[in-house]
Amino acid sequence: MALRDNDPREIGGYELLDRLGSGGMGTVFLARAESGRPVALKIIHEQFAADAEFRTRFRQEVRAARRVSGAFTAPVVDADPDAARPWMATAYVPGRTLRDRVESEGPLSGAELRALAVGLVEALRELHQVRVVHRDLKPDNVLLTEDGPRVIDFGISRAPDHQTMTVTGRILGTPPYMSPEQLEAPHRVTPASDVFSLGAVLVYATTGRGPFDAGSPYMTAYNVVHEPPEVAELSGTVREIVQWCLAKEPGERPGPGDLLAAFRGAPEADWGPRPGIPTTPGSTSPVPATPRRRRRPLLVALATAVALVAGTGAYVAWRDEGSPQGKTGGPSAPVTPSSQAPRTKLPDATALAAVTPYSPVSGGDSGNTDAYADSPARRPEGWRRWTSGSTRGPCVFVDASLVCTAPASGGTGTDVVRIDAATGRTIWSVRADVETDGAPAVAGTTVAVSTTGGFRALSLSDGRVLWNLRDEDAVLALTSDGRAFYGTAQDGTVLAVDTTDGTVRWRRPGLAQGLAYPRVRVTGKLVHVLAGGGDSNDGSRVISLRASDGADVKQTKLGRSCAPWSLALAPPYSADGSGLIVCRASPGAGYVMQWVGDPSAYLDLPERTIAALTANERNAYGVLATPAGANAFGEFDVQGQGTVLWRVDLEFGCDNLAPAPVVTGQRAYVVCGDSGAVVDLTQHAVVSRFLLPAPISQSGGTEAPVIVAGGVVYARTMTGWSSVDPYAAPA
Repeated sequence: MALRDNDPREIGGYELLDRLGSGGMGTVFLARAESGRPVALKIIHEQFAADAEFRTRFRQEVRAARRVSGAFTAPVVDADPDAARPWMATAYVPGRTLRDRVESEGPLSGAELRALAVGLVEALRELHQVRVVHRDLKPDNVLLTEDGPRVIDFGISRAPDHQTMTVTGRILGTPPYMSPEQLEAPHRVTPASDVFSLGAVLVYATTGRGPFDAGSPYMTAYNVVHEPPEVAELSGTVREIVQWCLAKEPGERPGPGDLLAAFRGAPEADWGPRPGIPTTPGSTSPVPATPRRRRRPLLVALATAVALVAGTGAYVAWRDEGSPQGKTGGPSAPVTPSSQAPRTKLPDATALAAVTPYSPVSGGDSGNTDAYADSPARRPEGWRRWTSGSTRGPCVFVDASLVCTAPASGGTGTDVVRIDAATGRTIWSVRADVETDGAPAVAGTTVAVSTTGGFRALSLSDGRVLWNLRDEDAVLALTSDGRAFYGTAQDGTVLAVDTTDGTVRWRRPGLAQGLAYPRVRVTGKLVHVLAGGGDSNDGSRVISLRASDGADVKQTKLGRSCAPWSLALAPPYSADGSGLIVCRASPGAGYVMQWVGDPSAYLDLPERTIAALTANERNAYGVLATPAGANAFGEFDVQGQGTVLWRVDLEFGCDNLAPAPVVTGQRAYVVCGDSGAVVDLTQHAVVSRFLLPAPISQSGGTEAPVIVAGGVVYARTMTGWSSVDPYAAPA
């Protein structure tokens, strides 16, 4: 892929020549050293450069990769994990991933499959000899080259004697290829975990499917821990060796030396699917798969859910007899025991209703909202607790439904999904080639999603494509004021597009120069965007444009720089659309609050103890760390010096990745991990506590994972979106 206009041309003395691909943490370029030697140079994404946890992961990747420079990996040539944009250069090895090969040409067999198996064992032996456990061996991380397979991407590798880096709400690994112990207790991971992953990769290479694949990541992880692998399509000796690798107990699996000897003795005819099994991509096997054991319908020992999030506790799965799936016997949404408590009377609507119905609070615009009027009268009719395990992307709430992005059911690409907010039932699902982990934007009955090279509009009613906007780059950070969609490109361009036909109303190239895809906010007649200054990767000013034509209206120089993804505008808005700027300070700790157009009205909340912050039309509210390790919820005086006016203990812990509290009406909803609390803002007391089926998922994204509507909490967890009644178990 050719370089884009806003791509750098040189990094660390290496000339960038071409794009090789882009992943969750960074973009990989083909580059050339001064000697003329080609290298693959990985640059971490700009929005993660200021994230301490991502920098830690990148340093870890560099250290691990340096230790395993051998014939079956890509050796590190150079790196600078402390640069403004951290980067790492490895030897350039031409090839394609195992997944690309299988998807385009079908499964492997014969000598090609044997060479893959032996090469991967050699790679694991090399890793384990220098005391590195890869922990994410999967088809995407296996590169097929002319001289054999190479194992790449050491982003979550570690030495066995080092402490596992775990972050609440972030999964370290890929469920279809993770070992049971990696899911249940990451601190128990040993080199045997890589052997389990090797077995799963070889099943995929032979059949085009993983041995534990299911309809959702949740059920896939369940199968990994509890069910036997589906390996009936493999032949003879190779099938037995792979089953040996996939033993549930780490101590029962072979080591690399055992595997090499076993693979060398496997007959040539056994390398491939069993005779009579079709090998074309997407084909189905006439041979019955290994039967699954009957799942326990009520009490499921969901170490799986614990594993996905490094959390604790036991979970219960139940069947909704009123749903079509309820008669099948399979587990539905996992729920906590407390959710089975008798439902108490909901708070009176007058005590919960916001000033205006469905008034957004944290986001400050109608396109990317986190909170809606908290009146139980607006609870969707027929609501019940549910979890949608197949929906993992960000969502917005509209017309008694959630519109979300989600991994495609076929395993590749991305879908846009509309979910019934009352039942979790999928109303429609369409493929949309979504570019990134950004929430959809909604204007009336039109849904917009970012796609590769522009964005696309869909009908809210049935998901059909209304129009496509083709652009040189993806248009991200979408939002809307009902008349137009607004978004930004990687080079800082801001544009407005008519919601009816996709006509570009106006475009401001390079406006937010220095910041890739900064957050856009809309208030009244103004469109606000962060812009950088000098060599900073952070926002030093907010540019406010006229929504009708994109003309400059005012600029606000910020007292401290802000993280590009964190811009929010809080009411009240003046007639022209001005409001209170709220953003996370960067570099450094704390938050910045400042009135649009007034550089002197600046409040710095520099406390490192603020885990999360939001604001409404009255004041600011945040989660505060306490010396005991638990946390408190408090209100800040934004008219004065930012002092804490009052606080109440939450009795659970939060980290700096916690979502902003959702403040609406006279209630605040606070979620950290899988624990939640409802705080009465007039009584200054916790009035109810609740648990989610699994901890909140951040996934490195910037979209808020909690939505409140009609007294119901909708949360993006590690097992999918869940809908819970926060008042089912009062405090």
